[in-house]
Amino acid sequence: MSEYLPRDLLIDILTRLPAESLVRLTPVSKSWHSLITSPKFISRHLLRTASKPDNDRLLVRYRTDEPERDHYSLVVDGKDSFHLLKTLDLPVGAFESLGYSVVGSCNGVICLSDDQGYGYMDDMFLWNPSIRKFFAIPGYNVTFQSHGSFMHCVGFGYDPVTDDFKVVRVVHTGVDCDRIPPEVEIYSLKTGRWRYISDKALPVKITERYRQAYFNGAAHWMAFTRGPFRHTILAFNMSEEVFNEILVPESITHDVSLYKMITLSVFKESLCLIQCVYGNDRHCSVWIMKEYGVAASWANLFRIDLCGGLSRPLGLRKNGEVIFATDDGNLVSCDHQSKHITYVGIHGKFGDGFSHTFYPDTYTESLELLYTLESPENEVVSGQKGGGGGEQEEGGGGEQEEAKGSR
Repeated sequence: MSEYLPRDLLIDILTRLPAESLVRLTPVSKSWHSLITSPKFISRHLLRTASKPDNDRLLVRYRTDEPERDHYSLVVDGKDSFHLLKTLDLPVGAFESLGYSVVGSCNGVICLSDDQGYGYMDDMFLWNPSIRKFFAIPGYNVTFQSHGSFMHCVGFGYDPVTDDFKVVRVVHTGVDCDRIPPEVEIYSLKTGRWRYISDKALPVKITERYRQAYFNGAAHWMAFTRGPFRHTILAFNMSEEVFNEILVPESITHDVSLYKMITLSVFKESLCLIQCVYGNDRHCSVWIMKEYGVAASWANLFRIDLCGGLSRPLGLRKNGEVIFATDDGNLVSCDHQSKHITYVGIHGKFGDGFSHTFYPDTYTESLELLYTLESPENEVVSGQKGGGGGEQEEGGGGEQEEAKGSR
């Protein structure tokens, strides 16, 4: 059929199809395989998918007790709809067990890292559930064996300048994992190697076990300084590979009581900060940075009382409702004006710290990793595991037989 269609028309038709359908079409012919797996087609398909008006999706990770395991689902985040769409199939033999946290989601690719609360497993994956491909990132350099106890925060994003996915680790080592400045290393999917960039570190400490907010080409974490104590936001630009500090609203800069009670998110193409206050007056305040990087542009959008079982804010929906984990382990959204609560139909693990088992983030279906990974479906493309405390040279997992190309 394609012999009778102009190539531009064929591409226009194919880019409208779901990623899963396109993967099934790759065996049709060598020319179709070459077209669908090409970086140019993958980029065009992503652009079209992301621009669809009905493409409002949230990736949700949650943990259950019976059976005790992690689950991944897609939730529809429409203007008037908020419901479970489907459960994602986990690759067999990969990250089915407990212990992995979602670093971030970008262009349809999800980055998973071992959750250090379950030990130093040193495992990290890139996963595209739309095409059922995943990639085991080779072992990083700063490990328990090489540096002793550590606390790390991980960032994940896309570098549009080099068309590359990158992972950055900010690692605090030493007594009580308190070394400042920290060790910093970065992984490039194109090169397949980790390399040190510790000379670019800033003298701040990232708040332990806090998720990133990926925005404007940079990973953002809540951080702090000592002497005197000061809240700040640490940003890492994926293209320039540099760190910057972004000031938080002045009213909360020196408030020690808010330690581990601030969540970063993205709302309406702006960086967003959710400040929680517990005690007799349980509430959270939502701030938005109207002009990126300008501290004076922080504006308080609204306040919402933590009542009716609302426990921990996890982010904001596109319609402005706040996503919460409740005291009994439900994932809900709450309208700050009407106080109406919408239940998604997802119930996670209950207990101390259970809100950490929930992770919601925007998700866009894509073909990313298809060009990089020409491996059988659901096969781990694993690199050389284990770090050595030094930069990996030849190979390092980036020149595996299964990885036929570089993206």
